[in-house]
Amino acid sequence: MEPDRIFEVAEDISIKRYQIPSRLTSVERRLMKHFSNNKALVVCVGNIGAGKSSLVKYLAYNTGMNALFELPDEGFEDHVAANESLYPLLATAKDAAKRTLGRYYSAINEFIECQQSAEPEGPRWLAAKKNLEMGALDIQHAYLDLRRMQLQAVPYLEKSTCIDGSAFADRYAFCEVLHRDMDVSYLTKEAIQIIDERLKEEFRPLKSPDLLIILEAPEDYLFQNIRDRQRIEEKASEMTGDDGIPEGLSRLVRNLNRRYGEFVEVIEKTGWYDGPVLRIDVSKIDFVSNVRHLIAVYEGIEKLVCR
Repeated sequence: MEPDRIFEVAEDISIKRYQIPSRLTSVERRLMKHFSNNKALVVCVGNIGAGKSSLVKYLAYNTGMNALFELPDEGFEDHVAANESLYPLLATAKDAAKRTLGRYYSAINEFIECQQSAEPEGPRWLAAKKNLEMGALDIQHAYLDLRRMQLQAVPYLEKSTCIDGSAFADRYAFCEVLHRDMDVSYLTKEAIQIIDERLKEEFRPLKSPDLLIILEAPEDYLFQNIRDRQRIEEKASEMTGDDGIPEGLSRLVRNLNRRYGEFVEVIEKTGWYDGPVLRIDVSKIDFVSNVRHLIAVYEGIEKLVCR
């Protein structure tokens, strides 16, 4: 990957207050024109709580793109300019993924509780471990089903599309953490082989992104965002850690940060992607509540896609 194809967003501190409206609307208009005339696919990835859905929503409603989200959360419904017949199909896949995610988080917490109270390798421990392994594979299947369906729909959508999440982030960040980085392997070697086979058979023929956006942040920032958004499956329980979120989720977030730090290099080496990458440290670039930062994000996207 060429060095100039990776761009890290930084605030332009020279922007005067009176210049903000013109600077913002001008870059939005340019992006809207580009994405209208050049059908593109933008994919946004990052750790849990980094703000992927928020950025996808901004892009969709401010630059005229379609938006496809990974969970059916209120306020983050899919936005498609036409082809409304796709809504029920995508909604069904997202609902299935959310239900499976809830069961998976429960399986993690049950296993952690079992680790503290049951004999290691004993019958209860092994049963909880088996349930966890099944849950870990089930959630990967659910997201692969959703990601495949979204990418299959992209060529038939009018205008450009921005997607929240990626099958390759699932495989080379989440799956690596579950298989290699937890105290015991949550995802078996056989499960990894099943996932790799699905990627090879189902995703090779599908469209690759024209731009990959990676959101990054320190752990404490992510934990605060997770606490603030109050998703049911992420709320504190009896197995809550010092960071105020469920222990299993806390372990996942901590390990994912390292994997996302290596993600661009990994997907290039595996041959899945070598296109432009926009990196955003959301602890420094608060595009949700700082207009200057939102301008920096939009201008970073423009720099990479409007060549």
